[in-house]
Amino acid sequence: MEIYEEIRVDREMGARRLVAEYRPRLETAARLLCGDAHKAEDLVFRAFERAISRIDEFRPTGSFYYWIYTILLNLHRMDVRKPAARNEVIVAQDDMPEVEDEAARNPFEAFTFRGSAEAVRTAVNKLPENYREVVVLRYFEELTTPEIAKITGLPEGTVRSRLHYAKDALYAMLHDTELSPDFTERLIRATRPQKFWLFRRSWIAGIVLLLSLVTIAAGTAAVLKSGEAPSAAAGAVVISGGGGLWRIIGGGSTFSPEADEIDKAIERGLQFLVSKQRSDGSFSGNYGDSAAIPALVGMAFLSKGHLPGSEPFGETIDRCVDYVLDCADMRQNAPFKGYMGQKGNGRMYAHSIATLFLSEVSGMVDRNRQTRIDETLPHAVKVILDAQNRRKNNPAHLGGWRYTPDAGDSDLSCSGWALMALRSARLNGAVLPDDAIEKAVLYIKRSQRASDGAFSYQGNNGQYAETLTGAAILCLELCGRHLDPDALKGAQFVRKTYRRSLAGGGNAYYGLYYTAQGLFQLGGEQWREFESWMYETYMKQQQPDGGWNGENGSVYCTSMAVLAFAVPYRMLPIYQRDETVDDNEKGEETGK
Repeated sequence: MEIYEEIRVDREMGARRLVAEYRPRLETAARLLCGDAHKAEDLVFRAFERAISRIDEFRPTGSFYYWIYTILLNLHRMDVRKPAARNEVIVAQDDMPEVEDEAARNPFEAFTFRGSAEAVRTAVNKLPENYREVVVLRYFEELTTPEIAKITGLPEGTVRSRLHYAKDALYAMLHDTELSPDFTERLIRATRPQKFWLFRRSWIAGIVLLLSLVTIAAGTAAVLKSGEAPSAAAGAVVISGGGGLWRIIGGGSTFSPEADEIDKAIERGLQFLVSKQRSDGSFSGNYGDSAAIPALVGMAFLSKGHLPGSEPFGETIDRCVDYVLDCADMRQNAPFKGYMGQKGNGRMYAHSIATLFLSEVSGMVDRNRQTRIDETLPHAVKVILDAQNRRKNNPAHLGGWRYTPDAGDSDLSCSGWALMALRSARLNGAVLPDDAIEKAVLYIKRSQRASDGAFSYQGNNGQYAETLTGAAILCLELCGRHLDPDALKGAQFVRKTYRRSLAGGGNAYYGLYYTAQGLFQLGGEQWREFESWMYETYMKQQQPDGGWNGENGSVYCTSMAVLAFAVPYRMLPIYQRDETVDDNEKGEETGK
């Protein structure tokens, strides 16, 4: 009898078996995530409790171990968002020399087999996240460089380089010797003093990148705990050279040629965006000189796991960052210091999108760019908060945002971007007024039409409801109202209309992005159903040059399509869910 079956029949006996079989493996993997034995033990038992209480939600078609590990990781993600979350060392993404000898001696052999597993665990945990992931893959899972490159999205040369510097550091820690001057200098350059409430994102980025490695990280337990080579375990993810790309989708895993085709479509879209960037970081086409387009493009690259300063798209992302920062009005006497909506025609749209981008990329850039981000972001967030508090000309507009920082009215579209920027800032540690969120929630709820659950552009008259209801669902989720009855009613409306309203033309790409984000946050059947339709419909609309076309320009449409496609990858911190089990039965049943 399988463990999950035994738990359903006899909860106490099944729970004992669950703990006996999975506790050692999960605790060691949790310790790699937490860096603390007591926190790891607590995390594992909370995951067990959650799994046992929701055992009926497990689908036998998937891996039971992976299901529990997903619960554990989601609990950990919620923990690290708390103010007491630890800071991490950030290693700059500069070009590093390639290393030819990828099969060099495993630096852990002498230690793991002579009973010094604790020393190994400590040394590995001290590595920066970017280096730790390739070490786990190479030396504990014994994957080749091409295999590591495939699942991390890194060029093979970068994988070899990171292995080289990681081995340098590990040899030093394990053999009690000094780090090489080159590696030491990199760590010194990459370590910054914390400023104000700002933007320590590296640990979030590292954890998000490691989501695609969850089973591999778990498998490391056998090596780190006992020094024995890991054996093939039930539920282990097999990486094959000719197979599809493994992704995390809606709480479940897929390993299929279709996933690989989606990945290729995203990469073609990114190549198209590269071709449209000007030397100053702006883009050709509609709104390309506003801060919004470079910000959207930059987030499109981040959403696929590409990083600033790292091949193949590092320079493109860096130029996006530079252009957005150049748009900020940082004059001491500026009417709205930090405002990024003056160039082009973006106004508060552009400002909120740019603020979101800078918050998401913070912690991933080099020192000079980080200094500029640290100087700009507090002012940019203040512009958004002040705009919400401006005197409104109608009580119905209280709590929202509009086209300008001093506007007296509000609309749901502008408010969606502003709320995402504030959510991202809060994840970074920004202390936001509680009433800012409460006022935003009330504004969103006033925008709903009672008869069918649709949310409107302004008021509750149903204007643009088919493309904006997804935005309202997302906003409620971001404000901490997970599975709010109004959001679920909106999801019912979306499910009845999206095949018509989002099929193409008009504001389809805008609606596509928000609907993907909103339904992903809800999870369950409504997300899985929409996800399948989205990929099937929009992959057919991709042009031979890799772009997508629409009335707002190909750069805008391509960015929005990539961002929608990449929502399940969860590479952007803003894409993380607040619930701890992705397939929530309440969401599935109520959303039908």
